[in-house]
Amino acid sequence: MNFVKIFNSKNINYLYYLIGDGFAKLVVLFSIRFFTNYFDKISFGKLSLFWISIPILSIFIDFSQRSYVKYIYINFQSKSDEVIQSIRIFSFTISLFFYLIFWALNYFDVILIDKGLDSLILFCSFFFVIIEISLSYLQIKGKAIKYNVIFTIRQALPYVLTALYLFFFSGGIISFGIIHLIVVVPLSVYLIFRRHFVKLSWRLFYKTIKSSLSFSIPFIPAVLSALLLGFSDRFLIKYYYSDLEVANYTIAYTVGTIYAAFFLATNKMWQKYILEALKLQKIDEIKSSAKKYLLVVVLVGIIILLLKTFLVNILSNSSYFVILDIIPTILLGMFFYFLYTVMSNIPFFHKNTYLMALPAFIAAGLNIVLNVIMLPIYGYKIAALTTLISYFIEFLVIYIICLKKYKINLLI
Repeated sequence: MNFVKIFNSKNINYLYYLIGDGFAKLVVLFSIRFFTNYFDKISFGKLSLFWISIPILSIFIDFSQRSYVKYIYINFQSKSDEVIQSIRIFSFTISLFFYLIFWALNYFDVILIDKGLDSLILFCSFFFVIIEISLSYLQIKGKAIKYNVIFTIRQALPYVLTALYLFFFSGGIISFGIIHLIVVVPLSVYLIFRRHFVKLSWRLFYKTIKSSLSFSIPFIPAVLSALLLGFSDRFLIKYYYSDLEVANYTIAYTVGTIYAAFFLATNKMWQKYILEALKLQKIDEIKSSAKKYLLVVVLVGIIILLLKTFLVNILSNSSYFVILDIIPTILLGMFFYFLYTVMSNIPFFHKNTYLMALPAFIAAGLNIVLNVIMLPIYGYKIAALTTLISYFIEFLVIYIICLKKYKINLLI
């Protein structure tokens, strides 16, 4: 694969996505150092759980209908406005239902993460959905610059503003939730009112949502499985141990996500290349390019492994060095996740999306079972090994599928 091709005018949008996505994630990663030094480990552990709760809860607010926005734009572009407006109304209605649940939990003094943060999770998740719907529309429309500006504001600005606020003033972990809302509320209002409002009858709304749900609900297991595979271990660590262990494990996992951020960003280029090559039946060319791509990712992984102490010190402080021994295991797990992303393009090309979801579903279930069994016995660090095993199984399942169903082996 000729990586230079991404810089031509035809593919310039991919460069914008790399820059925007990379910049936003770097801001988040390097702001973590401030939070780990400002808060004690228990508070930071709670804050990290708050961060990962927002995208998980958002799936249950819009039922993954953000994916339907892309489908409608491609096939029935004139209906985009009514679909977007209908999904927003639906999401608001579901949020009201969740508000009653959260009110009941608060009434009975049930604490999920932190009493203060619990009151903000639902609101942050709702506005996350509103913005995500618009991002889906901008991405499929090809508005790469606008997409990345909005993505960066939502993803990175709350971290920067919270760090500045805590530096010049003072506050607790609830400061992040409040500042997060201060950022996403006006952004959501802007995105809502910049679009043309459509007069929706109840019949049209019902018909739109029915079609949207029938398309989107099958994606929920896949999306939820991917999120659970990445996040469930920290919730189980909190259940069996404390927020202190969650904080430690979060830093180790964050080093792994630096590795993942590299190949997930480059995968946007790889996916375009492999789909076009599969269409032209250039299997041998794909295999050759895959081996070169694999070598680059391996080299990056080795560099991150050698820099693990340096990276932990950048992200936190020496008190977190206790997790240095599990970073190699997490990195190896991420490598198998990379192999899964490479192979999963094959069933995607053949429109067998359920075969993409199956490995993630199996791996997520296995990860939860292994953690439930092993965490109480071997301690919180065993979560690194369960992550490695789960990602390996995810890759193995998709690898077998590609061999048996499509007779394609990109790795040999």
